[in-house]
Amino acid sequence: MFTPNSKLLKNGDLPEDVIMEILLRLPVKTLLQLKCVCKHWYALIGSAIFVNQHFSQESNQEHLLIRHYRPDEERYVFALYVDEIFSEYEEPDHLQMPVTVAALMGPLNGVFCVVSISGFGLDPSSGDYKLVSIQYFWNEEMDVPHYPSLVSVYNSGSDSWRHFEDVDLVNSSRCAYRSLCNTYLNGVYYWLTEFNDTDVAILAFDMSSEKFQEIQVPDCIKSKEGDLALYDSSIALLSCDLDKIDKCVDVWVMKKEGCWTKILTVGPFQDIKWPLGFWKNSEVLLETGTSLLTLYNVYTQKLRTVEARRKENGFFIYWVFSYKESLVSLQGEGNKCKLWDTSSDFVKDFFK
Repeated sequence: MFTPNSKLLKNGDLPEDVIMEILLRLPVKTLLQLKCVCKHWYALIGSAIFVNQHFSQESNQEHLLIRHYRPDEERYVFALYVDEIFSEYEEPDHLQMPVTVAALMGPLNGVFCVVSISGFGLDPSSGDYKLVSIQYFWNEEMDVPHYPSLVSVYNSGSDSWRHFEDVDLVNSSRCAYRSLCNTYLNGVYYWLTEFNDTDVAILAFDMSSEKFQEIQVPDCIKSKEGDLALYDSSIALLSCDLDKIDKCVDVWVMKKEGCWTKILTVGPFQDIKWPLGFWKNSEVLLETGTSLLTLYNVYTQKLRTVEARRKENGFFIYWVFSYKESLVSLQGEGNKCKLWDTSSDFVKDFFK
């Protein structure tokens, strides 16, 4: 841990830019402690410039965060892997949530959102976080969603909800599926959707204009199953024919709206259940038939398995995230956003 001394603070032995470089390389926990050293450091570490630079600093490495199952406790927890070879993980208390929580989304600038079927993004024009909630009413007799659905958008800046009464693209017998990783990019959130039982398309929501639009997918993948992910600053579609014994995963990238290019095919694999996303653009994340998380390196063409505790009865699909430490405050300007204790009874009741 970096420990300042009184001489450095009083006499200014180190130039300001050197102190800045030292602070930028420290972990978040240490920086939060150093904010108590003096008013100057409190203001510096809490400034928007410092927060952004620290988040982008090369020393602030990405870590793999996954949801997995604890059969001994009969609950899902989040495991944060602390090294590149994924040999060791920890289960941070601050990332564990009530069992009633439906999903975790993000991160955006290190911020996660606890939601159901939704989209989570940032309005680049205002800097406000926005949550897009899509709720389907269930038809118990037919055991299918009953349309129309309820679409609402939460704005962190105004701390308010806006409800959409008529959204044709969402209410036209279309079922939107949340991705297993972050699919927000450049002010737009993307869902993979299915309607009329067979038709597949992408639903996009612009966080600034708050408007939906539909994006077509390649015809050759409409008969396959897959998921959306981010790859090299683009929206990517991973598709796979799960009915085949030897399964291949095709990776399509959308460089421009509706313009798709197949950049990669990995496989064949015999024991693959579902493609999950990417790790640092060099590895494809896959879930095996025995619910183990596997990474396929596109350069070495080798597989490696991440040790994790799997669900014993039936299968589940992992959620995977690329996690970086962040000094971003949820309170924002004017302390409008609430900071909740996830272990409190209030939060558990809220998510019921």
